[in-house]
Amino acid sequence: MLINASGLLHKCDEPKPVQAVRAEDSSPAVPSVSVDQDEEKLPVSNAHGSTGSTDSGGAFAAFQSLVASLAPKVDRDEVAAMIKAEMENIVVPTRTVVERLIGDRKIIANSHEKLADVTTDLLSGEHVLMVGPAGTGKSTIAEQAAESLGLPYFSISLSPMTPASQILGYMQAEGEYVRSLFREAYEHGGVFHFDEFDNGHPSVLAVINASLANAQMAFPDQMVKRHDDFRCVASANTYGRGPDRAYVGRQQIDAATLDRFSIETIGVDESLEYSLCMASGLGKDEVLRVLDYVRNLRANAEQRAMTVVISPRASVGMCRLLAAGKTWEAAVESRMRRGMSDKDWGKLCANY
Repeated sequence: MLINASGLLHKCDEPKPVQAVRAEDSSPAVPSVSVDQDEEKLPVSNAHGSTGSTDSGGAFAAFQSLVASLAPKVDRDEVAAMIKAEMENIVVPTRTVVERLIGDRKIIANSHEKLADVTTDLLSGEHVLMVGPAGTGKSTIAEQAAESLGLPYFSISLSPMTPASQILGYMQAEGEYVRSLFREAYEHGGVFHFDEFDNGHPSVLAVINASLANAQMAFPDQMVKRHDDFRCVASANTYGRGPDRAYVGRQQIDAATLDRFSIETIGVDESLEYSLCMASGLGKDEVLRVLDYVRNLRANAEQRAMTVVISPRASVGMCRLLAAGKTWEAAVESRMRRGMSDKDWGKLCANY
């Protein structure tokens, strides 16, 4: 039996009295942090709010100083260099904006870099002959130029077998006139594109020349006045001086016919080429690998004057084949080598 100090009987299961806890005691202890500043220690407030010789403002300043000392130093020139390096890796295709009147704007995204020049020529009233290697996008430029001008687009491809009736139309046995696409553009306005212009027969080119030389033209049924919004665009692989080593079947174009056109030289637009390759569904790293490979071979072919054409069609085709699951070797064989002899292939791949 136990007796408490008060003289009462002690009970073992009696709860112990609860001690009162002050509000400041309930706050957890704050670890002490000190910052070297002019070789003096700046105390930070303790658990009970005591600040010693330094007030709360000084403690906050010390904390800020600590954070500043821990932050990495950033050099402006280094940041600018990093941004420039990243921007150089970004390829942005040309976007052509055509504004004929105030508020009348036409934007052509993913356009060739020469579209603006061709459109400007057409706006000035000129007819245009685009000259460049195969696969550089001449037909697309012609179509986008018509879109830029808000005019209908018509196109045919010329060959030595193309008859003049495909340009002028013809009369049926019953006496009914059959109109041509060229007649529609000539009479009602539009952009007419003659593809493979240097592959057309001289007699057909003479008909085209007559249509551009005069304000009106004789069709099988009647004389027709040329519409003010009629424009002619032609595309060719040569400048009309006859065949060369790469384009052996081309015709020499009469000087009078060439004189009807302003000439625009169309090359490979590498920004557009990149955009088309990315649209193939192939990953970016593989696209860059394809472009590096194709462009090196293209440069070799030009430097060595080889009679091979390595156009953007080759790079886009390779990307499509790789995206479809073909191996690199199979894609190269299908889209790049294409039966080339070992000697020529070794010459093309030199220094790669």
